Amino acid sequence: MNLIDFHCDTLSECYNRKSELYKNDLHIDLERGKRVFKKYCQVFAVWIPDEKRGDEAYDYFNNVYAFFEKQLLKNYNAVAFCCSSGEMVNAFGENKIAAFLSVEGGAVLGGDIDVIDALYEKGVRILTLTWNGQNELGDGCFTENAKGLSPFGVNCVKKLQKKGIIVDVSHLSERGFYDVAECSERPFIATHSDCDIVDNPFAEKRNLTDAQIRIITEQKGIIGLNLYEKFLGVENGAGLCSVIRQIEHFCSLGAEHTICLGCDFDGCTVSDDLCGIDKLYKIANGLARENYSDELINGIFFDNANAFIVANM
Repeated sequence: MNLIDFHCDTLSECYNRKSELYKNDLHIDLERGKRVFKKYCQVFAVWIPDEKRGDEAYDYFNNVYAFFEKQLLKNYNAVAFCCSSGEMVNAFGENKIAAFLSVEGGAVLGGDIDVIDALYEKGVRILTLTWNGQNELGDGCFTENAKGLSPFGVNCVKKLQKKGIIVDVSHLSERGFYDVAECSERPFIATHSDCDIVDNPFAEKRNLTDAQIRIITEQKGIIGLNLYEKFLGVENGAGLCSVIRQIEHFCSLGAEHTICLGCDFDGCTVSDDLCGIDKLYKIANGLARENYSDELINGIFFDNANAFIVANM
């Protein structure tokens, strides 16, 4: 089986815990990924906490980046750092894990649009505009009386897309989402977001509405399914049932070629039945039991994300 996962916080968690990327007790490590999947591509996020601003935010990114470089060097036989679809294909050909780098939180820019150039040179290919709170680009989904993008944020979206860094709207306020949709000239994505079918105010602020899902689908973006219990509305530890319900809803909106995986491993609480990269096969098996086609299952696990990467990265 093959896998492309568009979001995890494993890199940041390893940095903070001083753990090894190859083998650890987290949701993801390279050893399990390489053992379980024939082709495996992982987008590793550097999460910028909302309280880190200005130079502190960029310095924190650089510290995690330096740790990432050391881990790549240690594990050069197992993983390849990729900045393009071609490099991903080469990694697969060498039987290596393909690793892309994202930054979760536009606070990393410190209000300086030129930092986008520096991020690109370091290999960052996805930027999540906000985390839950407010930064210089705009308001996150949990900002009180949330507004949309700032003028600086609009300019950043335009520069990111011109430069070749994919814009990620996960965590962004609803008004911010529509600002991105209005000013975008290239497809944008939601790396780790679910659909708004869960009846609780916490999930409603973070999950995507049907209208938002249709917009991402129409402009040929992708949406990575998030396994966070609260966003899925997991009851009695049965995460798989909630995941299948999410996929059913995505498909009802014509988004069967839009959905992929963005599990948010090591950045959230995941139900015991899906708690780790080596347990994702349960989603495939569960979908097969519900008579979903191999084409759809393979699309969610690999093909949809692969098509996006080939077309845009």
